[in-house]
Amino acid sequence: MKIPRAIVSILVGGLSLIVFAGLSVAFADAHPVLARDNATATPVVETPTPVVETQMTSGSGHADCLACHSNPNMIGKFTDGETVSLYYDESKHGGSIHAERGLGCRACHADEGNYPHPMSSQNSCTTCHSDLTGGTTPSKDAQFVFDIPLENPRALSLQLNQSCTHCHQSQAQETMGSDHERIMQNGNPYAPVCIDCHDSHDVTAVSKIDVPKVCSKCHLAVYTAYKSSVHGAALEANSNPDVPTCGNCHGTHVVTGPNNANFRADSIELCGKCHADKALMAKYGISTDVFNTYLNDFHGRTVNFSRESEMKVAEATCYDCHGVHNILPPQDKDSTVYPANLQRTCQQCHKDADITFPQAWLSHKVPNWRNAPVLYAVNLAYVILIPVILGGMILYIALDAYHRIVSRKKNHEHK
Repeated sequence: MKIPRAIVSILVGGLSLIVFAGLSVAFADAHPVLARDNATATPVVETPTPVVETQMTSGSGHADCLACHSNPNMIGKFTDGETVSLYYDESKHGGSIHAERGLGCRACHADEGNYPHPMSSQNSCTTCHSDLTGGTTPSKDAQFVFDIPLENPRALSLQLNQSCTHCHQSQAQETMGSDHERIMQNGNPYAPVCIDCHDSHDVTAVSKIDVPKVCSKCHLAVYTAYKSSVHGAALEANSNPDVPTCGNCHGTHVVTGPNNANFRADSIELCGKCHADKALMAKYGISTDVFNTYLNDFHGRTVNFSRESEMKVAEATCYDCHGVHNILPPQDKDSTVYPANLQRTCQQCHKDADITFPQAWLSHKVPNWRNAPVLYAVNLAYVILIPVILGGMILYIALDAYHRIVSRKKNHEHK
């Protein structure tokens, strides 16, 4: 029985595709992390939101404000008795983004519309403060104490912080779902707001390199650990822009952390943005196999699957083994993945892990004849046998079907 060339070509082509697909899966360089719509946000380079220009001239009140606030003896007193200096150093404003855009005092202090303030129609300090100045003529060293109808300086900061939202609406909206906002809503007034990170008068955009120092105002212990890590040390030593800082992992305005339901599973994507980048890793002699082998082992496959299925799993992520802020090079004796420390690291999940338990781990190496000959042989057998067996089955079924069709056709012709 002669088989038509067209049928042979189709069968050979199909078998070739099956073999090629099997080899491609087995020897793929990377196992891509599946992105989700609700994955933990990572920061992008931000473009400042355009603001309405207000000329910083005496007409806008800037010079009028300095008539009093350039005096170091200006003091504000809160209802709890705490005092704060109302002295304004004009040199600080001169280097700010607001000064570059011509924004004067009342761009932020919009409520202080009259001179000196809405509660007074007079233009002399002695009208309200003669008891402090000792008469109608203030002495040179006299303190001018103004009652501020707020409980404490933090209350004033929170009130003034609302001015930022007038111009920076998109950034303000982003903070609504952040961990900082959640802490504020839970009753902690000292959760960070705009002026805590960007300052009040010396307003600046925070560069990536400066982010850790800004965060250290609240997270000093975390910053101390980060400084000694492989990432932080590189940043401290030469301001290396390649290393991740707080913003890369936690975001800038949309700040998220371990309390976020998706943060743990999504952390593998955060690490993968760098450790799956061949060009970036080549600069530091780090193989991308470190990340790819994780995604191909039990831990990585399970965690990555959970991100898509919304299942909550306890399998190890990158930071479970390598640490969080205190990540050290694997060659460092204090590293959690240093050979002598591996048993203790594994015992975080595998309580009964003995001294030989870590030896079953390939240390993120791709199996080959040298480091894992048996595993490599098994993998190779699967790569060859699966396409051959499946291809053979398909070929057998196709030939059998062809034979049946031809036989039926001949029987029909003989009738």
